[in-house]
Amino acid sequence: MPELEVKDYITFLAMLISLVAVIIGPIITLKVAKRQIVSPIRQKWIDELREVVSEYLSECQQLIILGKDGMLNSEQTDESLFTRLLYLEQKLRLMLNPKEDNHNRLLEIIRTLTEDIHHGHSNLLEFGATVREATEATQAILKQEWIRVKHGDI
Repeated sequence: MPELEVKDYITFLAMLISLVAVIIGPIITLKVAKRQIVSPIRQKWIDELREVVSEYLSECQQLIILGKDGMLNSEQTDESLFTRLLYLEQKLRLMLNPKEDNHNRLLEIIRTLTEDIHHGHSNLLEFGATVREATEATQAILKQEWIRVKHGDI
């Protein structure tokens, strides 16, 4: 049986490295390409979520300012405003992931606000606290998503 020489080991090692490069190279390239595609889309989603929630909560804050005698009543809410709030709520529902707890929490808070606006709320302080709760829930979602974008998680 012939003995293997150093040059035979070098040839074998070179072939092995070439094979690994041919297999692993495209896999790494695919992962990098996915990150470069998904991160901007996720950033756009973050920006749009921020915009939709801001608009919704701004309308809610306007109702607090319009409230009389510390009461939010449904007579102060014109039909076009309520229609707009329903649209924004539905848009949020379609943007958020129902499998994530913090997304469900935000949707629950938004739904509570919409119900309070529709039926009237007896206490503006409680309504304002719910608006702040929605803000905090949104901040938690935005922070989590920003970390994902920063780290390139898909």
